[in-house]
Amino acid sequence: MRSLSEVMINVRSMDEVPFDQLSADLKRDAYSCIRGVFSPEEIISARERMRSVFDAKNDRKHDPKDADAIRNNFQKLQVGGTKGVNGCARFLRMFYNPTFCEDIYGMREIFKRLITFRNHLYSLPPDFTINGIENEMWSASRVNHYPKGGGFMAPHADTGTANIAQHLGMSQYVQLILIMSVKGTDFKEGGAYIYDEHGNRIFYEDECMPGDIMIYDGRIYHGVEEIDPMEPLDLNSFDGRHVAMVTLFKYFSSKDVEKEYKQLHG
Repeated sequence: MRSLSEVMINVRSMDEVPFDQLSADLKRDAYSCIRGVFSPEEIISARERMRSVFDAKNDRKHDPKDADAIRNNFQKLQVGGTKGVNGCARFLRMFYNPTFCEDIYGMREIFKRLITFRNHLYSLPPDFTINGIENEMWSASRVNHYPKGGGFMAPHADTGTANIAQHLGMSQYVQLILIMSVKGTDFKEGGAYIYDEHGNRIFYEDECMPGDIMIYDGRIYHGVEEIDPMEPLDLNSFDGRHVAMVTLFKYFSSKDVEKEYKQLHG
């Protein structure tokens, strides 16, 4: 597996992204990074705009059986997460903000551009799922916040969401992460990593800046090491690590999920 600097592709706009080359690189190296579709200033400004309206009182626990909740604006505090198809221990806050809901964070245009980028990479129509559910799929546009004081995600592979590739007829499922923080400034310790072929962790955020789009094969193991674990934990603070994602989710109604849950658990 090559280093991040070797797989980094610099562009001045999305029009310059060599998607054919990018797809080939992902099949060879399992990860890549695009710099230039978003500017650092744009992303830092968006993050600080979110900080200005952030209120920890809006935190909610999410019952997985309530599939409709996250298709609306929903501030989810996730502690645990060991159950289910994608069971994985984690501690983070997720600001679900679908592009077909009210633009409460001013992230609409950023999410739309990231969805369009994803769609080009997946060989889908440019506006696929921007305005709602299409072909039983929707875009879970959100900002993930890993708080200082121990925000983390255990190593895992995206086995559940990777089935989307088969549903859409794609040969490879890749995950996209828009970097919104600076390691060394916004947080000092921890951060996201992927495993190379020798089982070593590659902490790619050591070389990333806000606006970079990190892309990796969802089948390889990855996670987030504890963010500044020795700092005091303050859930009223917006400090820590932030990334934006527009993962394609399969549409399930709450009734569908409830029925499946009863079948599994009796």
